[in-house]
Amino acid sequence: MSCIHRTRYWLVSLLLLGNLAMADTLEPKALVALEQMGGYLRSLQQFRIEADSHTDQVLDNGQVIEFRHHTRLLAKRPDKLKVSVESDGKRRSLFYDGKRFTLFDNRSGYFASQDAPADISGLLDQLSERYGIELPLADLFRWNPGTAKTVGLSSALWIGQDNLDGKACDHYALRQPDIDWQLWVRQGPQPLPCRLVISRRDSAEQPRHSVDYQWQLNPAPVAQDFEFTPPAGARSVPLQQLEPQGEQP
Repeated sequence: MSCIHRTRYWLVSLLLLGNLAMADTLEPKALVALEQMGGYLRSLQQFRIEADSHTDQVLDNGQVIEFRHHTRLLAKRPDKLKVSVESDGKRRSLFYDGKRFTLFDNRSGYFASQDAPADISGLLDQLSERYGIELPLADLFRWNPGTAKTVGLSSALWIGQDNLDGKACDHYALRQPDIDWQLWVRQGPQPLPCRLVISRRDSAEQPRHSVDYQWQLNPAPVAQDFEFTPPAGARSVPLQQLEPQGEQP
Protein backbone atom coordinates (compact mmCIF):
# COMPACT_ATOMS: atom_id res chain seq x y z
CA MET A 1 0.00 0.00 0.00
CA SER A 2 1.46 3.38 -1.01
CA CYS A 3 1.81 6.28 1.42
CA ILE A 4 -1.00 8.11 -0.40
CA HIS A 5 -3.34 5.12 -0.09
CA ARG A 6 -2.45 4.67 3.58
CA THR A 7 -3.16 8.35 4.21
CA ARG A 8 -6.55 8.08 2.53
CA TYR A 9 -7.35 4.96 4.53
CA TRP A 10 -6.60 6.69 7.81
CA LEU A 11 -8.60 9.77 6.79
CA VAL A 12 -11.62 7.60 6.02
CA SER A 13 -11.16 5.72 9.30
CA LEU A 14 -11.05 8.97 11.26
CA LEU A 15 -14.21 10.21 9.55
CA LEU A 16 -16.00 6.97 10.38
CA LEU A 17 -14.85 7.13 13.98
CA GLY A 18 -16.16 10.67 14.16
CA ASN A 19 -19.57 9.56 12.93
CA LEU A 20 -19.61 6.61 15.34
CA ALA A 21 -18.90 8.97 18.21
CA MET A 22 -22.17 10.75 17.39
CA ALA A 23 -24.28 7.59 17.79
CA ASP A 24 -27.65 7.98 19.50
CA THR A 25 -27.82 11.61 18.42
CA LEU A 26 -30.87 13.25 16.86
CA GLU A 27 -29.33 15.69 14.43
CA PRO A 28 -31.68 18.56 13.50
CA LYS A 29 -30.60 18.33 9.85
CA ALA A 30 -31.70 14.70 9.64
CA LEU A 31 -35.03 15.34 11.37
CA VAL A 32 -35.79 18.32 9.14
CA ALA A 33 -35.01 16.21 6.06
CA LEU A 34 -37.51 13.56 7.17
CA GLU A 35 -40.18 16.20 7.80
CA GLN A 36 -39.59 17.82 4.42
CA MET A 37 -39.72 14.47 2.63
CA GLY A 38 -42.97 13.58 4.39
CA GLY A 39 -44.57 16.90 3.52
CA TYR A 40 -43.50 16.63 -0.11
CA LEU A 41 -44.80 13.08 -0.47
CA ARG A 42 -48.17 14.24 0.89
CA SER A 43 -48.27 17.04 -1.68
CA LEU A 44 -47.93 14.74 -4.71
CA GLN A 45 -51.26 14.27 -6.46
CA GLN A 46 -50.11 11.74 -9.04
CA PHE A 47 -46.91 9.82 -9.65
CA ARG A 48 -45.40 6.66 -11.06
CA ILE A 49 -42.65 4.61 -9.40
CA GLU A 50 -40.40 1.82 -10.66
CA ALA A 51 -38.71 0.15 -7.69
CA ASP A 52 -36.20 -2.69 -7.35
CA SER A 53 -36.10 -4.38 -3.97
CA HIS A 54 -34.01 -7.05 -2.24
CA THR A 55 -35.46 -8.81 0.78
CA ASP A 56 -33.75 -11.33 3.08
CA GLN A 57 -35.68 -14.30 4.40
CA VAL A 58 -34.27 -16.42 7.24
CA LEU A 59 -34.70 -20.19 6.87
CA ASP A 60 -35.36 -22.48 9.82
CA ASN A 61 -31.66 -23.43 9.87
CA GLY A 62 -30.63 -19.77 10.15
CA GLN A 63 -29.45 -19.39 6.56
CA VAL A 64 -30.36 -16.06 4.96
CA ILE A 65 -31.85 -16.14 1.44
CA GLU A 66 -32.28 -13.03 -0.72
CA PHE A 67 -35.35 -12.48 -2.90
CA ARG A 68 -35.63 -9.80 -5.57
CA HIS A 69 -38.76 -7.99 -6.71
CA HIS A 70 -39.58 -5.32 -9.26
CA THR A 71 -42.54 -3.12 -8.40
CA ARG A 72 -44.46 -0.73 -10.62
CA LEU A 73 -46.83 1.72 -8.94
CA LEU A 74 -49.17 4.30 -10.43
CA ALA A 75 -51.16 6.57 -8.12
CA LYS A 76 -53.62 9.42 -8.48
CA ARG A 77 -54.86 10.87 -5.23
CA PRO A 78 -57.20 10.53 -3.54
CA ASP A 79 -58.69 7.30 -4.89
CA LYS A 80 -56.79 5.65 -7.73
CA LEU A 81 -53.99 3.09 -7.41
CA LYS A 82 -52.37 0.35 -9.47
CA VAL A 83 -49.52 -1.81 -8.20
CA SER A 84 -47.79 -4.77 -9.84
CA VAL A 85 -45.00 -6.87 -8.35
CA GLU A 86 -42.84 -9.19 -10.45
CA SER A 87 -40.68 -11.95 -9.02
CA ASP A 88 -39.58 -15.39 -10.26
CA GLY A 89 -41.60 -14.98 -13.43
CA LYS A 90 -44.79 -14.24 -11.49
CA ARG A 91 -46.72 -10.99 -11.51
CA ARG A 92 -49.27 -10.03 -8.87
CA SER A 93 -51.30 -6.89 -9.38
CA LEU A 94 -53.72 -4.67 -7.52
CA PHE A 95 -56.24 -2.39 -9.21
CA TYR A 96 -58.19 0.23 -7.25
CA ASP A 97 -60.65 2.60 -8.92
CA GLY A 98 -62.06 4.35 -5.86
CA LYS A 99 -64.97 1.92 -5.46
CA ARG A 100 -63.53 -1.59 -5.63
CA PHE A 101 -60.14 -3.21 -5.51
CA THR A 102 -59.05 -6.31 -7.40
CA LEU A 103 -56.09 -8.61 -6.77
CA PHE A 104 -54.87 -10.64 -9.75
CA ASP A 105 -52.24 -13.39 -10.05
CA ASN A 106 -51.16 -13.77 -13.67
CA ARG A 107 -49.66 -17.26 -13.21
CA SER A 108 -52.74 -18.91 -11.68
CA GLY A 109 -55.27 -16.69 -13.44
CA TYR A 110 -57.14 -16.14 -10.17
CA PHE A 111 -58.54 -12.76 -9.19
CA ALA A 112 -60.53 -11.48 -6.23
CA SER A 113 -62.57 -8.26 -5.99
CA GLN A 114 -64.05 -6.47 -3.02
CA ASP A 115 -65.73 -3.18 -2.21
CA ALA A 116 -63.17 -0.62 -1.10
CA PRO A 117 -62.97 2.55 1.01
CA ALA A 118 -63.11 5.95 -0.63
CA ASP A 119 -59.39 6.78 -0.58
CA ILE A 120 -55.96 5.17 -0.82
CA SER A 121 -55.26 5.52 2.90
CA GLY A 122 -58.45 3.65 3.79
CA LEU A 123 -57.65 0.97 1.21
CA LEU A 124 -54.21 0.33 2.72
CA ASP A 125 -55.74 0.03 6.20
CA GLN A 126 -58.43 -2.37 4.98
CA LEU A 127 -55.96 -4.60 3.14
CA SER A 128 -53.72 -4.79 6.22
CA GLU A 129 -56.31 -5.14 8.97
CA ARG A 130 -58.92 -7.29 7.23
CA TYR A 131 -56.83 -9.40 4.85
CA GLY A 132 -53.27 -9.28 6.22
CA ILE A 133 -51.95 -7.79 2.96
CA GLU A 134 -49.16 -5.21 3.05
CA LEU A 135 -48.68 -3.58 -0.33
CA PRO A 136 -45.14 -2.81 -1.48
CA LEU A 137 -44.27 0.89 -1.10
CA ALA A 138 -47.30 1.46 1.17
CA ASP A 139 -45.16 3.48 3.58
CA LEU A 140 -44.84 6.20 0.95
CA PHE A 141 -48.54 6.97 1.46
CA ARG A 142 -48.41 6.74 5.24
CA TRP A 143 -45.41 9.01 5.72
CA ASN A 144 -46.20 12.54 6.86
CA PRO A 145 -44.22 15.42 8.39
CA GLY A 146 -44.80 14.08 11.92
CA THR A 147 -43.81 10.47 11.30
CA ALA A 148 -40.22 10.97 12.45
CA LYS A 149 -41.50 11.99 15.88
CA THR A 150 -43.92 9.08 16.27
CA VAL A 151 -41.75 6.08 15.30
CA GLY A 152 -39.50 6.42 18.33
CA LEU A 153 -36.21 7.43 16.73
CA SER A 154 -33.25 7.23 19.11
CA SER A 155 -30.69 8.32 16.51
CA ALA A 156 -30.79 10.29 13.26
CA LEU A 157 -27.52 11.16 11.55
CA TRP A 158 -26.48 12.80 8.29
CA ILE A 159 -23.76 10.56 6.81
CA GLY A 160 -22.85 12.39 3.62
CA GLN A 161 -23.74 12.91 -0.03
CA ASP A 162 -24.11 10.31 -2.79
CA ASN A 163 -25.02 10.33 -6.46
CA LEU A 164 -27.68 7.72 -7.24
CA ASP A 165 -28.82 7.31 -10.85
CA GLY A 166 -27.61 10.78 -11.66
CA LYS A 167 -29.43 12.40 -8.72
CA ALA A 168 -27.60 14.12 -5.86
CA CYS A 169 -28.87 12.61 -2.59
CA ASP A 170 -28.21 13.07 1.11
CA HIS A 171 -27.50 9.87 3.03
CA TYR A 172 -29.01 9.48 6.53
CA ALA A 173 -28.72 6.75 9.17
CA LEU A 174 -31.62 6.28 11.58
CA ARG A 175 -32.39 3.97 14.49
CA GLN A 176 -35.58 3.02 16.28
CA PRO A 177 -36.43 0.05 18.55
CA ASP A 178 -35.22 -3.18 16.87
CA ILE A 179 -34.72 -1.49 13.49
CA ASP A 180 -31.84 0.34 11.80
CA TRP A 181 -32.51 2.08 8.54
CA GLN A 182 -30.64 4.13 6.01
CA LEU A 183 -32.34 6.65 3.76
CA TRP A 184 -31.08 8.56 0.74
CA VAL A 185 -33.15 11.69 -0.01
CA ARG A 186 -32.92 13.70 -3.21
CA GLN A 187 -31.43 17.14 -2.76
CA GLY A 188 -33.24 20.25 -3.98
CA PRO A 189 -36.92 21.22 -4.20
CA GLN A 190 -38.13 17.62 -4.71
CA PRO A 191 -36.98 15.74 -1.57
CA LEU A 192 -37.95 12.26 -2.74
CA PRO A 193 -36.56 9.03 -1.31
CA CYS A 194 -33.90 7.61 -3.66
CA ARG A 195 -32.97 4.49 -1.70
CA LEU A 196 -33.99 2.80 1.55
CA VAL A 197 -32.22 0.05 3.51
CA ILE A 198 -33.80 -1.54 6.60
CA SER A 199 -31.97 -3.91 8.97
CA ARG A 200 -33.74 -5.88 11.71
CA ARG A 201 -31.91 -5.99 15.02
CA ASP A 202 -34.46 -8.26 16.72
CA SER A 203 -33.05 -11.27 14.86
CA ALA A 204 -29.55 -12.70 15.18
CA GLU A 205 -29.27 -12.87 11.38
CA GLN A 206 -30.22 -9.18 11.02
CA PRO A 207 -32.11 -9.63 7.73
CA ARG A 208 -32.16 -6.63 5.40
CA HIS A 209 -34.64 -5.10 3.00
CA SER A 210 -33.56 -2.53 0.43
CA VAL A 211 -35.45 -0.52 -2.19
CA ASP A 212 -34.20 1.71 -5.01
CA TYR A 213 -36.79 4.15 -6.36
CA GLN A 214 -37.19 5.76 -9.77
CA TRP A 215 -39.82 8.51 -9.84
CA GLN A 216 -41.99 10.03 -12.55
CA LEU A 217 -44.07 12.92 -11.23
CA ASN A 218 -46.18 13.73 -14.31
CA PRO A 219 -47.47 10.40 -15.63
CA ALA A 220 -50.90 11.71 -16.84
CA PRO A 221 -52.90 8.57 -15.85
CA VAL A 222 -56.41 7.90 -17.19
CA ALA A 223 -59.33 6.14 -15.46
CA GLN A 224 -58.81 2.93 -17.46
CA ASP A 225 -55.35 2.48 -15.94
CA PHE A 226 -56.97 1.57 -12.61
CA GLU A 227 -59.75 -0.67 -13.89
CA PHE A 228 -59.38 -4.44 -14.03
CA THR A 229 -60.62 -6.36 -17.07
CA PRO A 230 -60.32 -10.13 -16.55
CA PRO A 231 -58.25 -11.75 -19.30
CA ALA A 232 -59.54 -14.83 -21.07
CA GLY A 233 -59.61 -17.83 -18.74
CA ALA A 234 -59.28 -15.81 -15.53
CA ARG A 235 -61.32 -17.12 -12.60
CA SER A 236 -62.87 -15.22 -9.72
CA VAL A 237 -62.17 -16.55 -6.21
CA PRO A 238 -63.17 -15.31 -2.73
CA LEU A 239 -60.64 -13.31 -0.74
CA GLN A 240 -59.85 -14.91 2.60
CA GLN A 241 -60.25 -12.61 5.60
CA LEU A 242 -58.18 -12.80 8.75
CA GLU A 243 -59.66 -14.69 11.64
CA PRO A 244 -60.92 -12.28 14.31
CA GLN A 245 -58.59 -12.18 17.28
CA GLY A 246 -60.06 -13.19 20.60
CA GLU A 247 -59.70 -11.14 23.74
CA GLN A 248 -56.39 -11.42 25.51
CA PRO A 249 -56.63 -13.37 28.82
